[in-house]
Amino acid sequence: MTRKVAALKHLKRVDQHFYAHTLRHHTSLPLQLCAKRTHAQLFESLVSTIISQQLGLAAADAIFARVKKVCGGTLTVKVVLKVRPVALRAAGLSGAKIKTLKELAKAIEHNSLDLLLLKKISEAEAAEQLMQIWGIGPWTVEMFLMFALGRPDVFSPGDLGLVRAMEAIYDLPKNVPRGTLLAIAEKWSPHRTYASLLLWRTRDTKN
Repeated sequence: MTRKVAALKHLKRVDQHFYAHTLRHHTSLPLQLCAKRTHAQLFESLVSTIISQQLGLAAADAIFARVKKVCGGTLTVKVVLKVRPVALRAAGLSGAKIKTLKELAKAIEHNSLDLLLLKKISEAEAAEQLMQIWGIGPWTVEMFLMFALGRPDVFSPGDLGLVRAMEAIYDLPKNVPRGTLLAIAEKWSPHRTYASLLLWRTRDTKN
């Protein structure tokens, strides 16, 4: 049984309301969650996630492409350490994000953060290590866990797209308390990542 099939069976059993409201998006889900395999892939994915903080997808993609260009087409720890902040700023990064990228690269260079090791430890331990880096908070960690490490049971209560999708599906008031969202999402465990993918799809196609 693929992880997708297992997730959908679980969601149908524990939350029929959610299952019914996301039914048309079930076929678009991947059979398995993708996990980055190499250090280079993990680093590039984390850089991309940092760049995406508080930005829409199109803006984040455009800035990421420009950052990659000023880094010579390849994002590596050594290149990020070497590239001048003025070049990163010209590519569209804020001072705060430049600092975060530099601090991330320093941590890896000095062996205080091992991205490959994050694949082998618990989500809580991985989050703790990542959030030691200046500028990396829960949202960045949660996106990295989902899309780079392929962790199956991650939910991001601070992601506005997920929040708005849940408000629509469950007819909740705007800015509902985070605890309410977490309580709903708890039912989806251990498949909260797949539930999140469905929420984003409903948000993307709401019109």
